[in-house]
Amino acid sequence: MYLLNRIDSWSEKHHPLWLDFFRVLLGVILVWQAIYFIVNKSAIVEIVQQYGFGFYTMTAAHVVIGAHLLGGVLILAGLLTRIAVIIQIPILICNLLFVIIPNGFMSLKPEAGLTLMVIALVILFLFEGSGRYSLDEYLKRHND
Repeated sequence: MYLLNRIDSWSEKHHPLWLDFFRVLLGVILVWQAIYFIVNKSAIVEIVQQYGFGFYTMTAAHVVIGAHLLGGVLILAGLLTRIAVIIQIPILICNLLFVIIPNGFMSLKPEAGLTLMVIALVILFLFEGSGRYSLDEYLKRHND
């Protein structure tokens, strides 16, 4: 816990305003991806089915959709950002290992670049936190 407190206090002192823009952008991308999977449920079911989940294919698809939707909304609002980011990391790493790398980074699909950008932003906000313009900061100031 001490390390997390030190990281949080450092990020509060060194958090530039433009990072809030990227936090909101990351939240929008995750929500957009969840909505895309909701509308095109066959796309995520096809991806998940390739890896032999069998009966649990729909469960895995719903977990990915729920994590992206809830995590995206939390990141967008700046509420519990680090927790929401930690939840995204296994999903993004699985996407990288099982979807992007087998198809090749240089494939014509734009998902490779987007996935790498989202992973970079997720790692950034794991250390940076919510930022100045977030619900976390608002709740800290108005806790009294």
